[in-house]
Amino acid sequence: MKIMLIGPSAAGKTTLIQRLRDREIKYDKTQAIEYIGNYIDTPGEYMQQRGYWGSLTITSHDADIIGLVQDSSSEDCWFSGGLTSKFEKPVIGILTKIDREDSNLSQGRSYLELAGCTAIFPVSSYTSEGIDALSEGIHAMVKKYRKENERRYADDYFD
Repeated sequence: MKIMLIGPSAAGKTTLIQRLRDREIKYDKTQAIEYIGNYIDTPGEYMQQRGYWGSLTITSHDADIIGLVQDSSSEDCWFSGGLTSKFEKPVIGILTKIDREDSNLSQGRSYLELAGCTAIFPVSSYTSEGIDALSEGIHAMVKKYRKENERRYADDYFD
C-alpha cells in the first residue's frame, strides 16, 4: 500500500514520513519525487508550480491513498477547490504543525475541506500528537480499500 503526500514546501511532508516510519526527525529538503518505504514524498514546488502538476498526477497512479498536507500555521492555501476529484482513489487531509503556537486549525481544516477532503487528521510530527489516529485512519482505509477491490489485486499486493 503506497501513500503519496502532496503539499506546498515546508508543510511537513518529509518530517511526517520520518515520524510515521519511526526515523530520526531531521530537516531534509525533498528535491525530486522520492519513494520511501510505503510512502511517496513529493517536492512542495510540484504543488506550487502548475508546470509540475502533470508529474503529481502521473505519480498518483503509483499510490493507493493520497494525502493532502496543509501546514496549520500557514495562511496560504495551495489546494484548489475540488482537487480531490482529480484522483480516482481515497484522499485524506493531513493538518500538520498543530503543536505550534500560531497554529490555526479551523483555517487549515477549511482549506482541506475546500479541496474536498472529508477525513482530516490533525498531527504534530514533533510531539507525535495525532500520529496514532492518522496511522489507524490509514489502516482503516487500507482495509476498506482491500475489501472493495479484493477481486482486482493479487493477495500480496498490499504487503
